[in-house]
Amino acid sequence: MADRPDVLASSGSTVQVEIETAMRGLGKGERWESIFLFSSEGLLMARHGFSSAYDEEKLLEFAFSLIGVVRLVGTDLSVKEIVVKGRTNKRLVFRYFEAWDEQVVLAAVVSGRRSYRRAMGKLMRFIRGLG
Repeated sequence: MADRPDVLASSGSTVQVEIETAMRGLGKGERWESIFLFSSEGLLMARHGFSSAYDEEKLLEFAFSLIGVVRLVGTDLSVKEIVVKGRTNKRLVFRYFEAWDEQVVLAAVVSGRRSYRRAMGKLMRFIRGLG
């Protein structure tokens, strides 16, 4: 964790700005209403967009309640993504991956039938490349 850049040092952190710019660019075409990157300690590292249905706190709480599930089945099934479909035709997407020698979580609110997987995969590779 010593190699992890301090992306929360200031609101103008270079790494944070780069990640948020990538979130915005890869989310074109309204792939996601909102997307957040959380550290393993639950700290917000980057964000883009807004969802009236699911705010940052709800996504953080849900993402970390699922970490136990990911750890429980992760070694056997290699869980990388959990998707929850809501009644309002929205999906909550949680991607768990390693960056900066720790597990981080990308949490997104995706609307309708919009394709998000390829863009989210590119975003994950971009984030890993910053470390």
